[in-house]
Amino acid sequence: MKSYNTTTIGKSLLLLLLALSVQGCLGIGNNNSSNGPVGNTITTNSSGNKVSVAQNLFKGKIYFTIDHNLWVTDGSSASRELIHGGNVYDPAVSPDGKWIAFIARFKDFTNLAVIPAGGGPLHILLSGNGHFYNDTGVIKNTYYWFAQPAWSLDGTHLLFLSDLQKDFVWYTLGGAFKSSPFLDLQVFSIPFNNPSAQPQAIAYASYGDGGDRDPSYRPAHPQTPEIVYTHYAYDQTGTQQVIQVFLADATAIANHPYTYSPVSDSGVPLTPGSVQNIEPAFSPDGNTIVYVRRDTSNQMSLYVMPVPEGVTADPNSPTVEQKALQPYNKSSHILSGQYVSQPVWSPDGKQVVYVSYNNSEFDLWLANINYNAKTGAYSLQGNPIQLTSGGIDGDSRPFWTP
Repeated sequence: MKSYNTTTIGKSLLLLLLALSVQGCLGIGNNNSSNGPVGNTITTNSSGNKVSVAQNLFKGKIYFTIDHNLWVTDGSSASRELIHGGNVYDPAVSPDGKWIAFIARFKDFTNLAVIPAGGGPLHILLSGNGHFYNDTGVIKNTYYWFAQPAWSLDGTHLLFLSDLQKDFVWYTLGGAFKSSPFLDLQVFSIPFNNPSAQPQAIAYASYGDGGDRDPSYRPAHPQTPEIVYTHYAYDQTGTQQVIQVFLADATAIANHPYTYSPVSDSGVPLTPGSVQNIEPAFSPDGNTIVYVRRDTSNQMSLYVMPVPEGVTADPNSPTVEQKALQPYNKSSHILSGQYVSQPVWSPDGKQVVYVSYNNSEFDLWLANINYNAKTGAYSLQGNPIQLTSGGIDGDSRPFWTP
C-alpha cells in the first residue's frame, strides 16, 4: 500500500488542542466522578477516576475513546473495550456495520486504519510514517497527518483530513505562498477496497489558517453526493479569522479539473463570516445540520439549521452564496454552555450526543430533541442528561450507530 507522511501538525489540530486546554465548565448539571449519573463502571482512566456509563438513556451503540482506547456502549448494560493502545482517535463505523475506521496517532505522524467491527486484525489503509532528510541545508520530512475519517453512503470510500499536498506548488496563490509548504489539512477521499490509489481532493483549505475539519457525507441524498465541513480562513485584510460551515459537491474537484483551488474552493459557506460556527453534523435524513456556534469568548451553543438545496453546482457565484446563507437565519437554538463540542445525531434523529467539560473532565451528554412540524423549529426537550462520568477524551469524535 502507498504511504503518505509530517513533523509539523496542521494548524487545525493545534487549534483543537488549544481549545481543549482553555475550556472551562459547562455548568449544566453536576458531572464529577463522585456525583455523576448512576450507571455501570466500565474502567478506571489515567486520572484515577472510575468511568461510568448511565444506562437506558438511548438506543443503538455509541463509540468513544477513554485515554485514546476505543470503547463501545449499547445503552443498556454492555460496554466493552475494542482497541487498547492509547493512540486511537475519531472512530467511524461503515454503513453496513462491518468495519470501524479510526486514526492511530504517533509522535510525528498518524495512520488511517480499520478493524472488523466484530473483532479481528487491524488493517492500515494509509500510513503517515516517513523520515527526515536534508534538502540543500533545509531539513524536510516525508511524514503526513491523517484525521477524522468518514464513510461514503455506500461504504465504498472514506473521507479524511490530511496535509498530503504540503509540497504541492500552488502558483494560483501568488506571492510567497506559491513556494511555501501547504501544511493546512484538506479533505481527501480514497476507495476503501483500493487504498493505495491516488487520494482524491474533495475540498481545499485556505492557506495558513488551520485548514478544514469535521468532514462528513450527507446521508439519504445519493443523487448529488455532498459533504459538510468546517472551513478556517482569514478575511480580506488578513487579520481576522473567519470560521464557517461549508457544503460542497464531493465530485466537483474530480469532475472539473483546474476549476477549483484554495483561493476558489468547491465549497459554499452555509454560515456567515461574522460568527464562528464549527463542527457540523448531518441528521440521519440529511435535511438538517447540528453545529456549534461560538457566541462569545466563554459561551458555546448547539444549533440546528436546514440544509439548502441546489447550492453546490456553482459555489463561487455571489448569488448562490446568498442563497446558501438563507437557511442559517432559520437556525434553532438547542442549548448553551461554556464548553459544547462534537455533536452527533442519534440514528432516529431524536437525540444528540455531545461532549461537555465539567469539574476538570470531559464527558458525553445527551440532548433530547423536539421537532415542531408546524414551525420547522427544533428545541431541547427537558434538560441535558449526563451519559458518562469520570472522564473520556474530549479531542476524539464519538460515533452513533443503530
